[in-house]
Amino acid sequence: MCASPVFKANPDYLQATPSLDGDTDPKKRVYFEVFGCQMNKLDAELMVGTLMENGYSLTENIDEAGVALYVTCSVRQQAENRVISKIGSLKKRKKEDPNFLIGLLGCMAQNQPEETQKKNPHIDVICGTAEFLRLPEILDQARSEGPQMAIDLKKNLTYQRTQNLGPKNFQAFISVMRGCDMVCSFCIVPKTRGKEISKPVTEIVDEAKALADCGVREITLLGQTVNSYGKCLAPGRKIGLQHLLHELNKINGLDRIRFITSHPSFMNDDLIDAMADLEKVCEYLHLPVQSGDDEQLKAMRRGYTVDHYRKVIDKCRQRIPNFRLATDFIVGFPGETDAAFERTCDLLHEMQYQNSFTFKYSPRPDTAAFDLEDDVPEPVKQERNQRLLEIQKEISTKMYAESVGSIDKVLIEGPSQKDPKRYTGRNTAHQIVVFDAPERAEVAEGLVGKILPIQIEASTNLTLFGRLLDTEEKEKTVEACSDHEDASQGGLISPESIQRIDI
Repeated sequence: MCASPVFKANPDYLQATPSLDGDTDPKKRVYFEVFGCQMNKLDAELMVGTLMENGYSLTENIDEAGVALYVTCSVRQQAENRVISKIGSLKKRKKEDPNFLIGLLGCMAQNQPEETQKKNPHIDVICGTAEFLRLPEILDQARSEGPQMAIDLKKNLTYQRTQNLGPKNFQAFISVMRGCDMVCSFCIVPKTRGKEISKPVTEIVDEAKALADCGVREITLLGQTVNSYGKCLAPGRKIGLQHLLHELNKINGLDRIRFITSHPSFMNDDLIDAMADLEKVCEYLHLPVQSGDDEQLKAMRRGYTVDHYRKVIDKCRQRIPNFRLATDFIVGFPGETDAAFERTCDLLHEMQYQNSFTFKYSPRPDTAAFDLEDDVPEPVKQERNQRLLEIQKEISTKMYAESVGSIDKVLIEGPSQKDPKRYTGRNTAHQIVVFDAPERAEVAEGLVGKILPIQIEASTNLTLFGRLLDTEEKEKTVEACSDHEDASQGGLISPESIQRIDI
């Protein structure tokens, strides 16, 4: 089941903001949809924050909205087509109600603004990735002056964030950097996000402390190549993501720290050691390899070889307890032969990824690969995509089954979308864990946002299933852990961790 793109703000934050009622100016009711990566989701939170500060309110019903905004992705053509289809369906509404505003935001707006405006003249606002904090002003200008375009990537995007607007009050994204200095031949991000700029360590720590004070227990650090964080921050000094992790690890109230997405070229020994040594930094690493063939990696301009990638993962597995790995693959990139693809299959078997995300190559204008012949037929791309999915399913099924019988610390996220009688959460390895909720609704609701012990009893290739331990079982687990030489093995919870769990 695909998640709805409709933006849902943190209900605790909404209680302190204007609600959608009969007194709300209809022109300031905003309908919001968000597509693409986690950075887009965070940008949407920042947009909603500045809009609400200027008297706007959210609605999940587009028929009640005076403004419809779409935060977009340009990584693949399919993502752009989906948004254009949605915006196209609003032509009739716009014609009937000229005061109804339509806004295209984010990477797609930054990528081809003039062409998009020309093909979709009913769009009122095209706002890129660096000027969206001016949205209230831009919307006012659109009402008084007509269509507006705000795409200056040189604008310095600064903000002081003291609230968590995300859908869950105990989880939050933090952008530690923006832009990308890599030159991957298939990627549009350097054009849509600009040059890489890292935020100072002190600003990030202050933001994380403010979020922790608001009840956030888990933060995810975001960057296009997040592990290259720190370049040019302090002339004459070498600052890296590992330094930031050490500072964040000290913050009271935070329990978990994650970071995405990393690049193999910047996975250095100091960062690996930080993952191994810092108790709040999760053992899960998403490290896209894209291909198992060196010639393909060279054509993609990835800047590393398969052997380099292999050595990085070997170090991670040697040093990081219970290390879990995920990756991305691109199939059907120009020049991918049957032999090259087989080497990718071999690497998938060798690496034993917990999860992998496979994408069929999609030519993007203004990328270096766009000039290459798209010589892999679509049926072949589909076949290769399916084969990688099947291999990964086999690996994941076996890997998830290894957790059966263990006890996981799970951050409870709420009711399952498929079955409200069940609740879901994630363990530190980023695996989904599902369990039967207590019968009393108020008890079940009280679990959300807490880290609790779940006995794993079954699994699939994507999900762990278990049951919530009661107080007596919790105490027995503490005793068992006390007698265990290494409570981290086999998914057992350490005595110290059990004592911090709040039931």
